[in-house]
Amino acid sequence: MENKGTSVANNTEAPFIETDQGKQDILYLTVSPQGWGLPPSTNMDSPLLDDIGLSKQELETRARNNTYEWFVKQYMEEEGAVCGFYDARTREFNPPQTVNLIAPFQLLAAFDRFQEERFLEMARRCCDWLECNMVEAHPMSLVLGGVLDNIKPHQLWTKYTSDYVILNLSLYERLHEEEYLNRAIRGSKFLLQSQNHNFAPKYDNHLETWISMGWQSFGRVVVAMIALNDQTKDEDWLDRAALWADYGLRLQRSDGSFCLINDTYYSSDIAADEIRAFIRIYWRTERKKYLEAAIKFADWHLKNQLPNGAWPLSVDRWGVTVGEYIGPGDIPNIGVALLMLHIATGDTKYLISVVRSIRYSLTQQLLPGDKPHCDDPNALWGFWSWDPKYDYTMSCDQATHHVRGYWFFLDYFFSLDADTQHTLIEAVKREAPELCA
Repeated sequence: MENKGTSVANNTEAPFIETDQGKQDILYLTVSPQGWGLPPSTNMDSPLLDDIGLSKQELETRARNNTYEWFVKQYMEEEGAVCGFYDARTREFNPPQTVNLIAPFQLLAAFDRFQEERFLEMARRCCDWLECNMVEAHPMSLVLGGVLDNIKPHQLWTKYTSDYVILNLSLYERLHEEEYLNRAIRGSKFLLQSQNHNFAPKYDNHLETWISMGWQSFGRVVVAMIALNDQTKDEDWLDRAALWADYGLRLQRSDGSFCLINDTYYSSDIAADEIRAFIRIYWRTERKKYLEAAIKFADWHLKNQLPNGAWPLSVDRWGVTVGEYIGPGDIPNIGVALLMLHIATGDTKYLISVVRSIRYSLTQQLLPGDKPHCDDPNALWGFWSWDPKYDYTMSCDQATHHVRGYWFFLDYFFSLDADTQHTLIEAVKREAPELCA
């Protein structure tokens, strides 16, 4: 899809992307800011951002150095995939695994931003590695197209399969090769089988049965099915997305939150896509119940955002934080979801929360002069997997959220008119003066 123009600032209606076929109410995949119709802000700057501690130059430098100096070192040329994680204590690279499902999103966003073909080729190879190593491909399989869990390889998960569908559609959009569209459609058939088994989140090959408990990441399925509708123009995918969204509505708790791990635990890992999914299905169907659900979940996040701008990794259904750990990459990813809610509502409070989340993210990158491990060229400019530090590992599926979070924030900020930019900065100064100190 070629973006000819965009209108995104302060809309209560769905923003449009103008194509050769005319204006369509499509805000596309959250893989790259350019998928939202946002022009890259690489040549723009504003002193307003300095006032809230988010220097344009600093964010661009951090994102670029992570991509060019750290990320490429995690790519294993012989395998054609990024490593599972890098352990800075032992200076060892873990073999490739499911990290390759979303790590290529950073490569695709970098390709869109810098127009360097090598990033697109690396993303392609990561996807091809997954196809050969992590996807059920036997034609006799009744769960054909499902993606295996790397820890329990006898299980296939809807969470992973949805990511694989989105990755293949993103490659198809850029490469126009039918193989990637075919893979996406095949993977979506696994999602339909899950739907036919009461939306079970995983299938166990050993038990030969669908399992109702697990990571109930309905939001990623909704996003994947709407993307299939975009690419194929088959309205059945939109109807199926609505069924998954309705399933999600049944899981929402009275306080607006979701306990999507075994019906017991909130997880920051499966929060951003749920917000984005409800907004996206609302724009397609104009059913306000979906927007209301997104707002309730987002407002729960605003209420529970920690003083440092993060959210706990896990909270149980009784409201007790399970541990003092944070998944750092989840924080800017939730921030990007709140950007989308600002598009839907125009409410500045969501942008203030995004600023808090980005400010937190800045504390998780290893910079020159930091201790420990800044003398390790394979760790420098990377992002830690845990806060507080648990094992001093770094992973590309964390980096993709941080870096794309910076790019989405910057490109969206510069898409806003001058009055809205000023209103945001003044609101941050008023509501969160500690960010301006």
